[in-house]
Amino acid sequence: MSRGRLLQIKRRVQSTESLKKITKAMEMVATARVKKIEKNLDNVREFLNETRRLLENVEFEGNHPFLTGQGKKALLVISTDMGLCGAFPAELSRYALHVIEKENIDYVYAIGTKTVPYFRKNPKTRRIYERVYDVPTFDFANTVMHDMLDDGVGNIYVIYGKFKNRLMQKPELKKIVPLERNTLKVYRYEYEPNVEELTESLIQFYVSASIYSLAYETKVSELYARQNAMRNATENAEEVIRELTLELNKERQASITQELIEIVSGAQALQEE
Repeated sequence: MSRGRLLQIKRRVQSTESLKKITKAMEMVATARVKKIEKNLDNVREFLNETRRLLENVEFEGNHPFLTGQGKKALLVISTDMGLCGAFPAELSRYALHVIEKENIDYVYAIGTKTVPYFRKNPKTRRIYERVYDVPTFDFANTVMHDMLDDGVGNIYVIYGKFKNRLMQKPELKKIVPLERNTLKVYRYEYEPNVEELTESLIQFYVSASIYSLAYETKVSELYARQNAMRNATENAEEVIRELTLELNKERQASITQELIEIVSGAQALQEE
């Protein structure tokens, strides 16, 4: 076997080892980031639960579109700005395309650069938010809510990355509004300002809190998906290195055997002469 073949295998081993170092480093970065962000996930979920408890103590009045459902039907797709997290972003977008047809969606609002290939040319796409946050914030969620309100939206569906556990993150559909009108069973409170103004403020706050919570959960899912993808890439690199090393050793043995045969043959030829 030629020395060129041996050199080629050595270069493949070296490049794969370099790639392994990169994927291992990215896995460590994702692990460190997700530990910081996941600490606040329970607080964000509790924030949304407390908002729901407020809604339960208000008898809604008025004709707010988020209460009546009158207006456009919107789908908010919460995805990622960065890749290298497996099929996670693609699964979110493909599921969204299915929901758009199934629910007869009028407007699409997409969060994340990875949604661009799916929704940039879609006629139902109203807005795409690219690289607007590293970690979701309530202020951004409030901006999205006001954008929908200004566009005449009355029904809001959200597709986000449901964080089930460290190994499973899947797209999930959630309907936020319209809300059902509540009827208090025991007390009727008096409000200042009037109940119509309170209804408007509280419903809009609830929509913003919901978007914030679902975006935060998607961010945690993204980091775990990236951690798992980089771990799998590292393991695959190790397997490739093992196979290439085995192939390299076989080539070396074949080369050594060939050289020994040539030496022995040459010695025998000299003896015969």
